[in-house]
Amino acid sequence: MSHYSTVREIGRGGFGVVERVRDSRGRAFARKTFLPGSHIPADVHDKLRKRFRREVKIQEELGGNEVLPVLAADLDGPSPWFVMPLAEKTYESQIQEDHRTGKVDIDAIADILNGLQFLHELGYVHRDLNPKNILLHEGHWKLSDLGAVLPPTGRTITLTEGTVIYTEQYCSPEQRADFHTAQPSADVYSLGCILHDIFGSPPRTPYAQHRAPGPVGIIIEKCTEANPARRPSIKVLRDMLLETLVDVGGHCKIEDRQSQAWLTKLDDIASWGDSEYGEFARFFAGLDVHERESGHEDEWVYSLSTPFLTRLPSEALSKIVQRADGLAGAIVEKYCGWAGNTAFLFHFADTICSRLQAIFDNGTPANRAAAIVALIRLGESHNRWYVMREMLQRCGREHISKELARRIAIEIKTEELDREFRRCVEVAGWDVSLLSSEIAKLCK
Repeated sequence: MSHYSTVREIGRGGFGVVERVRDSRGRAFARKTFLPGSHIPADVHDKLRKRFRREVKIQEELGGNEVLPVLAADLDGPSPWFVMPLAEKTYESQIQEDHRTGKVDIDAIADILNGLQFLHELGYVHRDLNPKNILLHEGHWKLSDLGAVLPPTGRTITLTEGTVIYTEQYCSPEQRADFHTAQPSADVYSLGCILHDIFGSPPRTPYAQHRAPGPVGIIIEKCTEANPARRPSIKVLRDMLLETLVDVGGHCKIEDRQSQAWLTKLDDIASWGDSEYGEFARFFAGLDVHERESGHEDEWVYSLSTPFLTRLPSEALSKIVQRADGLAGAIVEKYCGWAGNTAFLFHFADTICSRLQAIFDNGTPANRAAAIVALIRLGESHNRWYVMREMLQRCGREHISKELARRIAIEIKTEELDREFRRCVEVAGWDVSLLSSEIAKLCK
């Protein structure tokens, strides 16, 4: 504590106070110190101290790309504390800015989705997601304040009745009844409340299902269903929400009649016969992947290349690759080439990643190898941690056969992507031992 001097208090809540501090070199940080409020009974202070210690340990382990890192800590002194980077702003202030400008920051929402998926895939539940503990650090929105996080074991520290450890305006109804058994769906409810902050109108009744006008309002209703089982997972919500925000913002408009007609027909792809597939394959073969739509240079999709391809849904790609014939192979090859070699503005890469995942999860070995190559190019060129991790996860020894791993390794070498693959491993902080042995050889 003596290495840092207090500049001013930033805020307090829960069981601690957060201050802006300065080290001996004049650098600014944020320090959180264990300090239960006067309303907290003294007989639970020891339990709260254990909870604080656990918060620091978990944040220290998870901190980095999606969670605000811990830089220093002293958990054994009379007043335990830890130091974090000083955030540029909270998501609460970003929502206020969105209201003033009338323009929603889609990148921020994509970052929040990435953070939640990161926690959920590791078996954690945040349980206190709200705009004040989503912080902007080094250009990315990261989760913080993990004092209420539920560990993968499901065990947590039980406090006395009446000791509130969540933010009521963002708390799911099942947490009110039993806070200690909350599932990832509780975080989905909280995210629905945050979306209501952006698109809805106050006041908001706690623990209720919420509504807002327009297409996003439907998603808010789904996220805040009273029954947790009826809420979408973060993985499902990602495509649903980001696609809707693109539509609402007027991005990726298709003005070509033929392209728009095919986009509509794709809604019924499950009933297509060979003739429809043949016609679509001919249309697809004629698409110019170097086409650019002017006037979109400063929008979310920086390089609006071949507008039809920006709107081709994952569900349609899944149906196409399941045919496993020459037509499907030609479509996949062209799509993967376009996806891996087109410049997008950051988070649109996450949407393209979902479509490449659909190809990998449903395609032939050739399709799957092509999807991995495209994901490597997409993740490395855009420096997208989410894309890199999704690619590396699919290269895991528990997810693919030795034969497929060998084919992927050959494709990576043939395309001369060894360096890009190793950079993905490094940036994502991936454990090489989790990779298939054939692919792990590329890291040597």
